[in-house]
Amino acid sequence: MFLSLYFVNTIIPFSNEQLLIINKGLKFIPPCQSRLFYREPMEEIIEQEYKRLYTENCKNLTNYTFLTNDTRAKEFFSEMKNLLLQLYTKALPKKLEVNAQYIYKMIKSMQRKLRKANIVVGQTDKSKLFFFIDAQEYEEKIRNYMSKTNAYQEITSGICPLADNLHLVILLLDHLHERKEITDEQYKQMYPNLKTLELAHIYFNLKVHKPEISVRPIVASINAPARLISSFLDQLLTPIYNYVTKDITFINSIDLIRKLKEYAEKGYLTSTTLFVIFDVTDLYTMIPRDGAVAALRRFCQKYSINGKIGNLKIDTIIKLASVVLDTNTFAYKNKYYRQIKGGAMGSPFTMVLANIYMLEWEQKLIQHQNRHHEIYGRYIDDVFMTTNLTKEEILQQLNETMKTDPNNKITITINQALEYLDASIENNNGQLITTIYHKSAWEPHILPYESDHPRHMHANIIYTMLVRAARLCSTVEDFDMERLSTEMILLVNGYPPKFIQQHMKNFFIQHNAMNVWTELNSEAYQQLHNALLYKPTRRELKSKVQTNGHLIQNRNNYEHKDQIYLHYTFENGPLLDFKKEYRQIWQKFYVYPGSRFKNTRLILGTILNRTLQSLLIHKKPKCDMLTRMQPTIEAARQTILERFHQ
Repeated sequence: MFLSLYFVNTIIPFSNEQLLIINKGLKFIPPCQSRLFYREPMEEIIEQEYKRLYTENCKNLTNYTFLTNDTRAKEFFSEMKNLLLQLYTKALPKKLEVNAQYIYKMIKSMQRKLRKANIVVGQTDKSKLFFFIDAQEYEEKIRNYMSKTNAYQEITSGICPLADNLHLVILLLDHLHERKEITDEQYKQMYPNLKTLELAHIYFNLKVHKPEISVRPIVASINAPARLISSFLDQLLTPIYNYVTKDITFINSIDLIRKLKEYAEKGYLTSTTLFVIFDVTDLYTMIPRDGAVAALRRFCQKYSINGKIGNLKIDTIIKLASVVLDTNTFAYKNKYYRQIKGGAMGSPFTMVLANIYMLEWEQKLIQHQNRHHEIYGRYIDDVFMTTNLTKEEILQQLNETMKTDPNNKITITINQALEYLDASIENNNGQLITTIYHKSAWEPHILPYESDHPRHMHANIIYTMLVRAARLCSTVEDFDMERLSTEMILLVNGYPPKFIQQHMKNFFIQHNAMNVWTELNSEAYQQLHNALLYKPTRRELKSKVQTNGHLIQNRNNYEHKDQIYLHYTFENGPLLDFKKEYRQIWQKFYVYPGSRFKNTRLILGTILNRTLQSLLIHKKPKCDMLTRMQPTIEAARQTILERFHQ
């Protein structure tokens, strides 16, 4: 049996049957949750779903200038509510009901056992595994990390910093707005949502792919006072950074392989060419705050137009960046902390700030690589390079770079065959060979077939795995090995053989490559490989930027007048019929000759129920810990009184 868990020096208090449930993985969704997992009565669950659908429908109707309270609308909403009542209360098929009750009881039992045991359960870093570890050992790893980075300072007063942080944010935004340094729209965009306001909290994923099994801190700050400023700065600066560094940034391993193929075609890959990778240790927590802000200022000055980025002065951007860093506080266990070095991993602005800081540090290395016609590229804190120097010569170059900033500590690997991101790359006597790299933290687990997901998601998994293999594998033999491995993984995770074969066949038919599957035709495979390798990925399409002179604009246009969206809660059982039945009701009332919806496509999206991860892993402190308003200065007290009683 393949295990979807990792345990460290502890005995997991679960039965074999419960371990089989755990083995379904983090993203497994137990079935029929509306019948078993919710405390609310069924009438209330139906009412909540109805209200959400009602709100979305009203928005769609209003956008197309339909009334939402006329006879047509009232009859439409009445039929929609009756449909929900019928499907939510209809009896479950016996087999599904028995299975759902069994899984529910197993999960409830596991939750009780975990509350009693002195064990921490969480998610491993960069993988789909649960981890189980003795609570004392886990806390020791966290203390060691905090001590090593020296990035966190306990707020010894025990006073929640939420009110003071909110005061600082509002004070700055009001000041900038009054001086017209930001527009009315920008002010609204960055102003904190007082209804959902709460302090950030931190949790730690276990880095089981590292020999010493350390931790990675993640700060959950989605409702923190400065979160919207952080998002604003990210949206403002990231498109510029992406444009400036497009030639030295790897979006993914596919991007790397494209550059390597071009490098080889130009004749730079020889039998002695070496590959170099290094990663920057604890990048987000190790960058000095003053140094990062100074690097940000220089970056803005270099790429500004008339001293501005967009409509913002550089000083305005620095003030906004400073308040994000100054309010970087969070709760952990029963204590409050302030981050005094670097930025919070999990805050949108942190990544672009770290990238800008790194860009200065790596300049001499980039110039060295360019002079020698070598590749240099970085994916966050992981760098890949090629070199035709000796190992000693390139190490000397890297050591010289390290001396320029003692904050950046790197781990270096040099070889003719190595792994980078999810690609395995080899220089075989001057010939480039690439395959998929399965990390040690990776295991043969994907979304189980019995998980309560729409069936098209399971079909998409097969397609995505085959596309990935065709992009990364340079030979048909390696591709076929990956295809066989994919079949095995799918079977292990409960996918029916007929389902697997049908969707694999669809992939090869779609790409006109049946002889790759049936004959391992090498020439046909190279056509498939190149076609998919150079086809833009979703992430690349999303990251695509448009330029207007030297101004970079990242335009995401989500308005499509020929289509509307509605999202419903997906669940197996009678609710599977909702999509079909709802479409019939919609067509009956709104798709008639002359209707503005006649040529408009209705797209029904799904909202998924809780995963095993959310049912078993609890990262968030108690609500009171995150929402206490305890201003420490009179000005902050006044701000809270004014803003919460308007």
